[in-house]
Amino acid sequence: MSLCTNPWITIKARRNKNIPEIQLDKTGLVYIDGKLYDPDDEKYRNLSINVETHSKLNTGEETQKMLELQKEAVKGKTLTVSESKDKDKHESTTIKF
Repeated sequence: MSLCTNPWITIKARRNKNIPEIQLDKTGLVYIDGKLYDPDDEKYRNLSINVETHSKLNTGEETQKMLELQKEAVKGKTLTVSESKDKDKHESTTIKF
């Protein structure tokens, strides 16, 4: 039995006790009832789990930029804090003062 040593997200069923506890650790590994998820295991044949991992980490630059923009912003104006474009997605952070 391999337990999740570095848990990040835990999903528990509140009402239906037949649903197992699912844990994700910070590296993207999935644990079901404390055991490492194995898609080839017969017990999990009806489950389809897909975990995407990204290396993007917020280090506070956006928060710092928001505070700087707040000093010079006009009330009611919307400003873009950051934008990032990828081959299959576009992400922008805006704030309205």
